[in-house]
Amino acid sequence: MKYCPNCGKQVDPKAVICPNCGVPLPSPSSSSTPATPTDDTGSAWWGVLGFFIPVVGLVLYIVWHNSEPKNAKSAGIGALIQVGVWIAFVIFCFFIGLAAGLSD
Repeated sequence: MKYCPNCGKQVDPKAVICPNCGVPLPSPSSSSTPATPTDDTGSAWWGVLGFFIPVVGLVLYIVWHNSEPKNAKSAGIGALIQVGVWIAFVIFCFFIGLAAGLSD
């Protein structure tokens, strides 16, 4: 049987509008599962892309975080690692410059 998403009452499976509250019902073709299966494998290549182009990794994470969570996580982690590498590099250069300045 089918239930109305608005009022929760049981309705005819072929109904287009809920007879109890008048809200349009979702069509049978628009179910909670996607019509075509996605390739949400969490491939490491998305992480590599996110590492080399962190902005793309961030955008992919934002766009995919609901529809393809494994791929989104891979792209986001790649971008996050790259940002961490850059922060570590800047801190390292700062301390090298500081040490060079103290030895003069």
